Amino acid sequence: MKRLTLLLFYCAASAAPSARADEAAIMAVLRAGCTADAQRLCAGVQPGGGRILVCLKEHKDSLSDQCKQAAQHAATMSGNPQSAAPTASQSSTNTATMAPGSNAMPGSGAASSVTAAMSGSQAAASAPSTLATPAAEARSSSGTKHGPVAASAGSGIYVRLKKAQISYAAVAGVPEPQPGIEMLIPTAWEFNSAIRMNTGKGGCICDRFSVSWEAKSGDGKTKFAGIPNYSWKYSDDRQEMQNLTDPKFRERNGANQPCPVSQPLNAEQYFRQDVLNNLKPTMTLVSIEPFPTLEQLVRQHNGLPPSNGGAGANGGTRVEAIRARLEYQLDDEPMEAWFTVALVTQINRVGRGYLYDLHAVGQMAFGAPKGQLDANDKLFKVMIASVQPTPQYAAFTNEWLAKYYQVHADVANFATQTYLHMSANAQRVSDQGFRATDQNIRDVQTFRDPSTGRKFELSNQYGHAWLNGANEYVMSDDPNFNPNSQLSGNWSELQTVPP
Repeated sequence: MKRLTLLLFYCAASAAPSARADEAAIMAVLRAGCTADAQRLCAGVQPGGGRILVCLKEHKDSLSDQCKQAAQHAATMSGNPQSAAPTASQSSTNTATMAPGSNAMPGSGAASSVTAAMSGSQAAASAPSTLATPAAEARSSSGTKHGPVAASAGSGIYVRLKKAQISYAAVAGVPEPQPGIEMLIPTAWEFNSAIRMNTGKGGCICDRFSVSWEAKSGDGKTKFAGIPNYSWKYSDDRQEMQNLTDPKFRERNGANQPCPVSQPLNAEQYFRQDVLNNLKPTMTLVSIEPFPTLEQLVRQHNGLPPSNGGAGANGGTRVEAIRARLEYQLDDEPMEAWFTVALVTQINRVGRGYLYDLHAVGQMAFGAPKGQLDANDKLFKVMIASVQPTPQYAAFTNEWLAKYYQVHADVANFATQTYLHMSANAQRVSDQGFRATDQNIRDVQTFRDPSTGRKFELSNQYGHAWLNGANEYVMSDDPNFNPNSQLSGNWSELQTVPP
């Protein structure tokens, strides 16, 4: 992306040989205003020879207000204001909102919900909007509302983010918002979310709390969506299989929708069999690849070791994560998407065989116009790495599940015990701090707020971070960038420290 930026603005400068202003100043103005537009509108244009500049002029009616104003300013500096794209009226200030989200990695089980988010409907349409976030600036430094959200910062790139929270007040039965799941999304993006009970695709007790969200850019074309987890069970022991499928036993399980019973699958098989064919609009699978970032995040959230170790067909817990690249059409426009999923398989000895307890978690989708998916990959990883349950929400769900298992002691089994053990171990890991061994795999690093001494993990996709007093963050890969000189607000730089 840096190379594209430099080529774009080299072309812009060389196309104005009569410029009377300092060329570097003109480049800086254009770089700040039009990089996102170049990536959005001219992704397939070969750089060089002024082709990207010509492309932008050909799309002058589709340019963002920010780019039009930058072009007008640059043209004035060069002494040729007539060459600038028409300046649109200044956009109004956008106020994004957040609404009411399991101590396991939240994700998606209902493929239709993912595709609803990708095709333009609300992933959590019925969730009321209750938690207000700081207003985004009219010409937001996190990018225009029409494309990639990274803006230029000198020779580097920065992104402005806000903390979005999913409240669990509805399931806790309290009137005031209660932050359950937190994540970082671009400041100018809209956010809708919910945590509900008993609305998941399956019926397993561990899926009783359903978390869903949709974060999207102003034009609705770049999106980040999450859908509830999905679990199922299987046993190769005849007696246990009879128990799992016996209607009376399932009724004693205490739920109207007991756990589905189905063959064990790996992550790719699950995606191909349970997700891909249910996507609407129809999507074409381009590729599937391992996704160690998500695997390690799921391991950390569940208190599991950094690798499967001895876990295998003879017992234990194993985790496998993938991401699938998809292509589809939205209103006759070619689109791309990543779909991620981690499969957590718990295997316990029972009778003459084994009980398989399977959980599809971390199911998330990130969609963008074709040609922009790779350009937004850093942003995608920033958002994924930031998805975290709050300690109070983890305590609430664990307490609820513990009470349930006490009441329904007759249905307690190895899977129940394993889940409770994982929850307790995850809390110990959290109390002890971060693991240094897997931070690189999880694409995170530890930052410290010098004003409070608080340590926390943020994405390592950008090496520098700042925080203001309104739960907003700026991240940049430019060591010379300082948001206090370019952005509104009072920003405190965070220190990178060992975990």
